[in-house]
Amino acid sequence: MLAPSPVVKKTAKTILSQCFLSAVMVCCLFLFVFFIGDLIASMISFFAHTLGYAIALTLLVVFAVAPLALGVLYYFRRLIWDSNDSVLVIFKYFSTLDEYKRAMHFVLLFFVKLLSVSLIAFSPCIIVWLLSTDFIYKLLGVSLPIWASNLWTINSFLLIVASFVVLFIMLKYYLSPFVFVANDTVDPYEAINMSSIISKRTGGDFFGLVLSFSGWILLSVLIAPLIFTLPYFLTSYCVHCRFAITAYNRDVDRFNSAYTPSFSTNEL
Repeated sequence: MLAPSPVVKKTAKTILSQCFLSAVMVCCLFLFVFFIGDLIASMISFFAHTLGYAIALTLLVVFAVAPLALGVLYYFRRLIWDSNDSVLVIFKYFSTLDEYKRAMHFVLLFFVKLLSVSLIAFSPCIIVWLLSTDFIYKLLGVSLPIWASNLWTINSFLLIVASFVVLFIMLKYYLSPFVFVANDTVDPYEAINMSSIISKRTGGDFFGLVLSFSGWILLSVLIAPLIFTLPYFLTSYCVHCRFAITAYNRDVDRFNSAYTPSFSTNEL
């Protein structure tokens, strides 16, 4: 049985109480880099407008922020094993070309899965949106139908449904970043595959943990509280992942001991 959310959160608080200042510094550095990236993308938007901003921000997130986020997770993962590393350890995946290539392999694989799921889930929204604009009707040489204005309401409903669909499908990959940073030799595909297997047992517990942070998440919308709430979130995530993997390994050992035949030399 997996540890309940109160136990996970209490364990996270105990771990953070010993090195809260360094954890806050790690999160501050990460947020600073992210806002610098957003500022760069905003400057590009002056020349390339909204499309340029979106493309620039996407590239910065994928090729710079995401590997840095893995470094931050690496720090918190080691934190729950009583390893109080330097703040600079978050740049682990920028330290060598091999480390960066390995991190990018995982990031791109994860983003491809997210993109493919999103395209399928949001395809009805895209179709309805096209039907509610005059783009298609101009191509056909007809006027915009009156009923097309009602499609905006339907599209809003479809957006909400599609968002939940993406959330629940991607939930099975929630363990993959932790599995990736926990083992320097694990293959990125294996990390994602292991997450999809283990999350069948623990996905509901993780979703419950996220819901228990609802108040903190609403507070974090103000941005500034993230300096203090983000260490709490990440430590709790790592503690939960550690419990989930331990519980899975224990179940596997129990299954093997019960169903794997063993023989002694006297029986042969």
